[in-house]
Amino acid sequence: MGLGQLRLDPAAFYDMLFSDFQIAAEGFYELEELRQQAHWERSRWVACLTLSPHAKKGQRIKPTDLAIFPWEKKPKSKADNRLLKNALKGISHGKT
Repeated sequence: MGLGQLRLDPAAFYDMLFSDFQIAAEGFYELEELRQQAHWERSRWVACLTLSPHAKKGQRIKPTDLAIFPWEKKPKSKADNRLLKNALKGISHGKT
């Protein structure tokens, strides 16, 4: 993965600590996730524009009428927020 997907040169790859490699891999996956999200949002927008001429007169089709993606959904309750805060607190070892 280091030499392939991350495109690291061998000298940089072998000089890395494992924690450095983990950070680089997480950054790579985060970037890939953002690319995928952008692709899905563009596809939804194209679908919205394609369907707009076929909508009833006076009716507007919004992209969110077609699909709402998981990253756009708001937390359902305060309990979800509490779980997230507890998880983050555990990751940061109690430091906020």
